[in-house]
Amino acid sequence: MGGKPLVPTEHLEEVIRRMPEGFTILDFVEVFQERFPEVWRGLVERYGLYGSGTRYSALTYLSNRLSAYSRRKEPGLLEPTPVGWKPEESRYLRRTTREERKRFGSPWIVIFRRRPEEGGGAVLRW
Repeated sequence: MGGKPLVPTEHLEEVIRRMPEGFTILDFVEVFQERFPEVWRGLVERYGLYGSGTRYSALTYLSNRLSAYSRRKEPGLLEPTPVGWKPEESRYLRRTTREERKRFGSPWIVIFRRRPEEGGGAVLRW
């Protein structure tokens, strides 16, 4: 394995910079698919969407990439997400709403948290 990721780190960081302090994978995907529609289509073609008969989906892929990015040795734009989740409310995990569960499938969803940026780093929007 260990090949080039389907979504480069630069793409992840560009979208993270446009996110609020705390966000879910569903929030991230809304911005990601606007910014990188061809890449998103490629992920959906390869992995499908939740509910398309597969447990691993384009959402799962991006969520795993964000989690791995948050835990890398060189700190990035995200606070590290905990390893070994327990199904309980916390700073990094909450129950999904009914609508989120339809789109994501799980009763729990990760809350990714941006690190404070030097100089007050405002959220970028276009």
